[in-house]
Amino acid sequence: MSQQEHHEALTRAVTEKLRNGSTVTIRPMDRSDLELEREFINALSPESRHFRFLGGVGKPSQKMLEQLTDIDHDQREAFIAIVEDDSKEKEVGVSRYALDADGKAAECAVVVADDWQKAGLGTLLINRLIESARARGISRLYSIDSAENHKLQEVARNMGWECHTDPGDATQVIYSMQLSAG
Repeated sequence: MSQQEHHEALTRAVTEKLRNGSTVTIRPMDRSDLELEREFINALSPESRHFRFLGGVGKPSQKMLEQLTDIDHDQREAFIAIVEDDSKEKEVGVSRYALDADGKAAECAVVVADDWQKAGLGTLLINRLIESARARGISRLYSIDSAENHKLQEVARNMGWECHTDPGDATQVIYSMQLSAG
């Protein structure tokens, strides 16, 4: 794969059809998505918000939204899933990772709007992260999640992620996927 092809794999917008028949566009997130991200987080159920932020978040602060949308596409990457809703864009899912200091592994997270779950969107968002991480030479992705998030456990196992209880916190599990021998 050439440098140009790598770049395109990371930056292109793709349109995907979901199991529920809906069409979504998945593209890299940028700072201009701040209001989409605000509406998205505000619309999440308390359970989904708790699972995503481990401990619950009320309404997201401006500072938090700025951090979530401050994507340098190098140390931090995010992909946003968009649908057309009454002729305006609406965020229905997001996946992201942040590179560890050693540059070999990255912590990732995926969240899908409650009424868009079970349609295959989470899997598409995770696959996009994996593709991006591989193109960048990241050797391992991992995620720290609530042990109570059984839906996620099922998806992760089906996709081949390893699952271990967090040695520092029995209420959490750590999923990891080895991408290369790095």
